[in-house]
Amino acid sequence: MMSNNENQRSSGILNSLKKLIFEDDQTSSAPQSPAPAPAAPTQEKLNTPTPTYTSVTPPVATGKTPPPIPITANDGSTDLKEMKLKVYAILEKLNEQGVDFFEVWNAAAAMGKVEENTLKAAYTSLKFVDSSLSKEKLVATGTNYANKLKETIAKESDQKQEEKKRTEQDRTMEIANLNSEIKALTENITKLQDDLQKKQVALGQINEKYEPKIKEIEQKIAIGNAAVGEVITEINNALHMINQSIT
Repeated sequence: MMSNNENQRSSGILNSLKKLIFEDDQTSSAPQSPAPAPAAPTQEKLNTPTPTYTSVTPPVATGKTPPPIPITANDGSTDLKEMKLKVYAILEKLNEQGVDFFEVWNAAAAMGKVEENTLKAAYTSLKFVDSSLSKEKLVATGTNYANKLKETIAKESDQKQEEKKRTEQDRTMEIANLNSEIKALTENITKLQDDLQKKQVALGQINEKYEPKIKEIEQKIAIGNAAVGEVITEINNALHMINQSIT
């Protein structure tokens, strides 16, 4: 892990490359100015032992266009330029001690654009500062940084794939739950509709159901009243005759 001093040194190592991200559109149309001399590395970095590289393992060419770097920003940012800044920040943390590909790359960028002539000029200038600098070292360290970056991004991509998988599982589960609830509600609605229809039919038949009974009762009342009336008449007649014939 890098110390605070090392972090301070590395935080600016790719400033020129970061700046180029936002100047690409301007530099494509603006006239090229003379390339300034690259800045020399700090004495502290020069005094650090330089790693020895015995072999170079270049990336294997597959003939396919590599996929874009996964968008893994926690803030949901999808801007490519902002994401490149995050990738450069990862690279800065991977920076090794000594003058190597990093310094040459950034020095070339400081000249306005990373291309053959600026890379060669940066290499020539930094070669005077650190005699151990060589083409083999540039290729080895550059390849090493690329491989480490791939490993870092692959790990983060795997984590995001797991997060994506969990999110998709949550979505699938919620869809299943919602479909189940919708089915239950639909069945309830269907039952309620059936019940409503039955009640409406029953309501329409209510008079037909009770009218005969009501008429029957009315008829009984009428007959009862008539019978009582006749009997009372008979009683009244008898009482009249009693009053007339009995003294």
